[in-house]
Amino acid sequence: MTLKELKPIVPIVHVTAINIVDKVSTGVYECPVYMNCSRGATYIFTSDLQLESEDQDVKIWILRGVALVLQPE
Repeated sequence: MTLKELKPIVPIVHVTAINIVDKVSTGVYECPVYMNCSRGATYIFTSDLQLESEDQDVKIWILRGVALVLQPE
């Protein structure tokens, strides 16, 4: 059995702006982004992450508490 990595390093992400009318809401997880591992006051913004398929349930990621952290500790 292989253990999962709890804090994997995220690759560099290319960020672009889009109009609100062009925003897709199906198959997207609204992931919170924090400055460091202590959540709360270090919240910066919410990033929309595309899921593998549109049929995948977003609640799985919400219940697991998935978030992006900019400064690993």
